[in-house]
Amino acid sequence: MRPLGLAAGLLMLGGCGGQVISAGEATVLVAERADGGMDALGGGRIEVVGGCLGASDSVIVWPHGTEVVRDDPLTIDVPEYGTFALGDDIEIAGGFVLEHSSDKTQPGSYEVGGITVPAECAKHDIFLAH
Repeated sequence: MRPLGLAAGLLMLGGCGGQVISAGEATVLVAERADGGMDALGGGRIEVVGGCLGASDSVIVWPHGTEVVRDDPLTIDVPEYGTFALGDDIEIAGGFVLEHSSDKTQPGSYEVGGITVPAECAKHDIFLAH
């Protein structure tokens, strides 16, 4: 009976936590479930930034529930926003959690939204969307 309890606990954690998804030519970073967030407007043209899916030269940590619906062309479904592919424009609420022009962050991975942003992606500004 004990293994079943452990498995159920792991499933619950997996449902609320963030995800790092390899999809075609990019990594899609999806935040854990959040009750709120910053209210700035971000986005731009969706592109691969340092190996991660982002927009306008910034990496985006996409809202919880974002799913990859196609690898080629890379297409994601963002809850409450719709479906977007590489090259599409998006406007999304959130805020910058890392801006290299305004601080002296050491190179390396970066923890945000319940996930670890890989070092290559963290060389760029990071926008946490919700």
